[in-house]
Amino acid sequence: MNLLEPDTWMPATLVAGLIATCLLIFGPRSRATRLALCALCIATNLRYVSWRWMYSIPTYDTWTATLWVNFFFALELCSQLGAVFIAFFMSRTRNRSGEADRHQAAGPSTAPVDVFIATYNEGREILERTIIGAKAIAHDNLRVWLLDDGAREEMKQLAAELGVEYALRVKGKHAKAGNVNHGLQTALATDRPPEFILLLDADFVPRPNILRRTLGFFTDSQIGIVQTPQHFFNHDPIQANLASTRIWPDEQRFFFNYLLACKDAWGAAFCCGTSAVFRVSALQACGGMATETVTEDMLTTFRMQEFGYKTIFLNEHLSSGLAPEGLTEFVTQRSRWCLGAIQQVYTRWSFAGPARISLINRISSLDGVLYWSTSFLFRLLVLGAPLVYWTTGTTVVDARIDELAYYQLPFTVSICSMMIILSERRVVPILSDISQMISTFVILRTVGTTLVKPWGHPFKVTPKGKSTDRTVVHWDLAGPFLVLAIGILCGLAANASPYAPLNGSPGYSINVVWSVVDVLLLLGSVAACIELPRSAATMFPTHEQGTLLCRDARLPCVVRALSTNGAQVVVLDRELARLASHVALDDDGLVLPVKAIGGTRKQLVLEFDAAAEERRALVRKLFGGRYDVEVTNVAVTKVMLSLLRLLAR
Repeated sequence: MNLLEPDTWMPATLVAGLIATCLLIFGPRSRATRLALCALCIATNLRYVSWRWMYSIPTYDTWTATLWVNFFFALELCSQLGAVFIAFFMSRTRNRSGEADRHQAAGPSTAPVDVFIATYNEGREILERTIIGAKAIAHDNLRVWLLDDGAREEMKQLAAELGVEYALRVKGKHAKAGNVNHGLQTALATDRPPEFILLLDADFVPRPNILRRTLGFFTDSQIGIVQTPQHFFNHDPIQANLASTRIWPDEQRFFFNYLLACKDAWGAAFCCGTSAVFRVSALQACGGMATETVTEDMLTTFRMQEFGYKTIFLNEHLSSGLAPEGLTEFVTQRSRWCLGAIQQVYTRWSFAGPARISLINRISSLDGVLYWSTSFLFRLLVLGAPLVYWTTGTTVVDARIDELAYYQLPFTVSICSMMIILSERRVVPILSDISQMISTFVILRTVGTTLVKPWGHPFKVTPKGKSTDRTVVHWDLAGPFLVLAIGILCGLAANASPYAPLNGSPGYSINVVWSVVDVLLLLGSVAACIELPRSAATMFPTHEQGTLLCRDARLPCVVRALSTNGAQVVVLDRELARLASHVALDDDGLVLPVKAIGGTRKQLVLEFDAAAEERRALVRKLFGGRYDVEVTNVAVTKVMLSLLRLLAR
C-alpha cells in the first residue's frame, strides 16, 4: 500500500460513509445513530488494537528500548479500554424531564425539606447570594441551614440577618462530609426533622423550581438521591485564557450535559456533591455522608446502593455556581477528584471490593480509576514519544503513514465523530485535549502519592470569589509544556536533512507528523496557562429595556449586561446619561441607585450603590432562571482561529 492507492483510504472512507448515511437517514439525535456511532467506535478500536499488537510494536536489542516500547503499548491499551467504556456508556442516554413533568403534581409538596449550605472559608457576598436563592425556593415546608465549618462570627450574624438556621462545628473532622453529617444530626434533633435535604455548596444558587422538579421522583421508595447538573454563572479559566468565553463551553459541560445522563440510562449515575436532593432515611440507613474518601459525594452513592437505594440524574438547569476562577483553583479541584477516585480503590466500595454494588457501577468505577490513573500518564507519553525518537532513535510505532491511514484512521474518524455528534460539539479534538492536559503533571503527582499513601492528605477547598487585574503566567504549569515543545522542534529540525541519521529509519515519517501535532497541542497548553485579568463579578448578557433617571429627565436605555455590582447600558445621549442617579429595570420595576464609571460613545458602564434589600432583590432576579452565560452555539472554527491568534502573538 501507499498513500496514493485508493485501498489505503477505503476503511476510513467506509466508516465516514456509514456515519454520513446514519445522519442523513436517522438524524444526529436518533437512537439508531447513537448505537451506530458507538458500535463503529468499538469495532474500529478492536481492529486497531489487534493491528498494533500483531504488527506495529517494534523490537529492540536493548532492555531500555524494549521496556519503553512495551510500557507505551500497555498504557495505550488502557487508553483504548477507556475509549471502549466511553462508547459503551454513550450508547444509551436518558432524559428524565418528562418524568419530572408527570411527578411534579404528585410529589411530596408539603414534606419537610431542609436546605444545607456548607461553608468553610467563603466570603459573605458568596454566601448571601446562595442563602437568598435558597429562601426563594418554591416549597411549602422549607427550612434553610447555614452549616459553618469555619467558626466565623460573621457567618452567624449573616444567618441571623437573613433569617436562616445556623449550625456551627468546631474543629470537626472529615471536611465537608463531616460538616453535613453534623448538620443532619442537628436538624434531626429539632421538633421538625426533615424528610429530604437539598445540599448546596456555598457558591451554588438554586433556582426557585428546584424542589418542584426533583421531589416527585421520591414517590419511588428506592430512590435515595436525585442529582442535578452543575452549571456555572462565570467562565472557567480555560475559556477565559483562550479568549473563547462566547464561543466555547466550560470544561465540565460534556460530563454534566451528556456523560452523566448516559450513565444514568445504565443505572450508574452518582452524586456530585452539590445541587442534589437526598432522602434523609436513606442517608441515615447508610450512616450519613461517606467520610472514607475526599470525594464523599460519589462514595455516598455506592454506600446507599448497599441498602437498596439508587441515585438518578435529572438533566435540567436548576442551580448555578462558580467554576474555578483561576488555573491554580482549576487544577486543585481536579487533583482532589483524582485523590478521591484513587482512595476509593482502597475501600470496600472499590470496583473489585466486597461491597454489594451492581456490576454496572463496578464498571463505572473502574472507568473512573482508569481515567485518573492512566489517561494522563498516557497523554504525557504521547507528548514525549517524538522527543524520545529524535534523541534515541527508538520509535514506539513501527509502521508507515499509509498503514496508519488504513488501521488507525478509521478508529480516529469513528471516535471523533461519536464524541463531536453525541456531545453536540462540546468535545472537539485539540481543544478538549488542551483543557485536559493543563492538569497532567499535578494529576500524575497525586496518583503517585495516593497509590503509595492513600490517606492523610489535607483536604483543599477550591477558593471562590477571585479576581485579578494583571496577566499571570503560570510557569509551573506552562514550563514543562514549553520545554517539551522546544525539544521536539529541535529534534525535528536536526533530523530534517536527508543526510540526518534518522531520516528514512523506521518510524521517521510517523514521528514527523506526530511532532507537528504535539507541538500544536503543547503551545496551545502554554497559551492556556497565561491567565488574563478578570473580575470576580460576572456580567449576564441580556437585552431588556430600562430607564435612566437623570435629574428631571427620564432617558430610555437598553440594558446589555447585568451583574450584582453593575450594568452596561446602551444610550443615545451619553452625556446626559452620565448624570443618572438611578436605573429602572422596566421588566420588573426594580429601581437601583447608580454611578457612571466609564464606557464608550454609546455604551455606559454603571456601578450600583444598592441598599441591602435592593441588592437581594437583584440577586433573586439574576438567579431566578432567566439569565446565564453558557455557550449554547459552539463555534469550533472561531475557537480554532482564536487559538491560532494567541499562538501567533
